Amino acid sequence: MKDILLEFMIIISPRNTADKIIENIKDVATFPSVLHGRGTAPNDIYSALGIGEPEKDVVICFAKKEDVEDIYQRVDAMFTNKSNKAIAMTIPVSAVGGNLTLQVLLGNTN
Repeated sequence: MKDILLEFMIIISPRNTADKIIENIKDVATFPSVLHGRGTAPNDIYSALGIGEPEKDVVICFAKKEDVEDIYQRVDAMFTNKSNKAIAMTIPVSAVGGNLTLQVLLGNTN
Protein backbone atom coordinates (compact mmCIF):
# COMPACT_ATOMS: atom_id res chain seq x y z
CA MET A 1 0.00 0.00 0.00
CA LYS A 2 1.31 3.43 -0.87
CA ASP A 3 1.97 6.02 1.81
CA ILE A 4 -1.04 8.15 2.65
CA LEU A 5 -0.30 11.71 1.50
CA LEU A 6 -3.69 13.31 2.03
CA GLU A 7 -5.94 13.74 5.05
CA PHE A 8 -9.59 14.78 5.20
CA MET A 9 -9.91 17.15 8.14
CA ILE A 10 -12.97 17.94 10.24
CA ILE A 11 -12.90 20.80 12.74
CA ILE A 12 -15.92 21.34 14.99
CA SER A 13 -15.91 24.73 16.68
CA PRO A 14 -18.26 27.25 18.31
CA ARG A 15 -20.68 28.99 15.96
CA ASN A 16 -19.26 31.98 14.06
CA THR A 17 -15.62 30.87 14.32
CA ALA A 18 -15.27 29.07 10.97
CA ASP A 19 -14.11 32.13 9.02
CA LYS A 20 -11.29 32.74 11.52
CA ILE A 21 -10.23 29.10 11.34
CA ILE A 22 -10.17 29.13 7.54
CA GLU A 23 -8.19 32.36 7.50
CA ASN A 24 -5.70 30.79 9.91
CA ILE A 25 -5.18 27.55 7.93
CA LYS A 26 -5.75 28.60 4.32
CA ASP A 27 -2.06 28.38 3.44
CA VAL A 28 -1.89 24.68 4.41
CA ALA A 29 -5.43 23.40 3.76
CA THR A 30 -7.33 23.01 0.51
CA PHE A 31 -11.02 23.21 -0.35
CA PRO A 32 -12.27 24.47 3.02
CA SER A 33 -16.04 24.36 3.41
CA VAL A 34 -18.30 25.32 6.30
CA LEU A 35 -21.31 23.43 7.56
CA HIS A 36 -23.51 24.52 10.41
CA GLY A 37 -24.21 21.87 12.99
CA ARG A 38 -26.43 21.48 15.98
CA GLY A 39 -25.82 18.86 18.62
CA THR A 40 -28.70 16.69 19.76
CA ALA A 41 -27.58 15.82 23.28
CA PRO A 42 -29.56 17.17 26.26
CA ASN A 43 -28.29 20.49 27.69
CA ASP A 44 -27.05 18.79 30.88
CA ILE A 45 -24.69 16.68 28.75
CA TYR A 46 -23.27 19.83 27.15
CA SER A 47 -22.76 21.35 30.59
CA ALA A 48 -21.10 18.21 31.94
CA LEU A 49 -18.72 18.06 28.98
CA GLY A 50 -18.04 21.79 29.15
CA ILE A 51 -18.78 22.36 25.46
CA GLY A 52 -21.34 25.13 25.86
CA GLU A 53 -23.97 25.77 23.25
CA PRO A 54 -25.05 23.02 20.83
CA GLU A 55 -24.75 25.27 17.73
CA LYS A 56 -21.42 24.61 16.02
CA ASP A 57 -19.49 25.39 12.87
CA VAL A 58 -18.02 22.39 11.09
CA VAL A 59 -15.04 23.16 8.86
CA ILE A 60 -14.09 20.42 6.43
CA CYS A 61 -10.99 20.53 4.25
CA PHE A 62 -8.09 18.52 2.87
CA ALA A 63 -4.49 18.77 4.02
CA LYS A 64 -1.18 17.15 3.25
CA LYS A 65 -0.27 14.63 5.93
CA GLU A 66 2.86 16.62 6.73
CA ASP A 67 0.76 19.75 7.51
CA VAL A 68 -1.80 18.14 9.84
CA GLU A 69 0.16 18.65 13.08
CA ASP A 70 0.69 22.32 12.19
CA ILE A 71 -3.06 22.75 11.60
CA TYR A 72 -3.86 21.08 14.92
CA GLN A 73 -1.50 23.48 16.69
CA ARG A 74 -2.98 26.52 14.96
CA VAL A 75 -6.54 25.52 15.85
CA ASP A 76 -5.52 24.70 19.42
CA ALA A 77 -3.89 28.13 19.79
CA MET A 78 -7.13 29.80 18.69
CA PHE A 79 -9.14 28.15 21.46
CA THR A 80 -7.16 28.65 24.65
CA ASN A 81 -10.20 30.03 26.52
CA LYS A 82 -11.71 27.26 28.67
CA SER A 83 -15.27 28.11 27.59
CA ASN A 84 -14.41 28.27 23.89
CA LYS A 85 -13.25 24.88 22.55
CA ALA A 86 -12.86 23.09 19.25
CA ILE A 87 -12.38 19.49 18.19
CA ALA A 88 -10.25 18.57 15.18
CA MET A 89 -9.73 15.18 13.58
CA THR A 90 -8.50 13.69 10.34
CA ILE A 91 -9.36 10.71 8.21
CA PRO A 92 -6.65 9.36 5.89
CA VAL A 93 -7.55 9.46 2.22
CA SER A 94 -6.17 6.28 0.71
CA ALA A 95 -7.61 6.65 -2.79
CA VAL A 96 -9.11 9.30 -5.05
CA GLY A 97 -10.33 9.30 -8.65
CA GLY A 98 -7.00 9.68 -10.41
CA ASN A 99 -3.68 11.43 -10.06
CA LEU A 100 -5.02 14.79 -11.26
CA THR A 101 -7.68 14.75 -8.53
CA LEU A 102 -5.04 13.92 -5.93
CA GLN A 103 -2.80 16.75 -7.09
CA VAL A 104 -5.70 19.24 -6.96
CA LEU A 105 -6.70 18.12 -3.45
CA LEU A 106 -3.08 18.43 -2.34
CA GLY A 107 -3.05 22.00 -3.66
CA ASN A 108 -0.56 21.22 -6.43
CA THR A 109 -2.25 23.18 -9.21
CA ASN A 110 0.88 24.36 -11.02
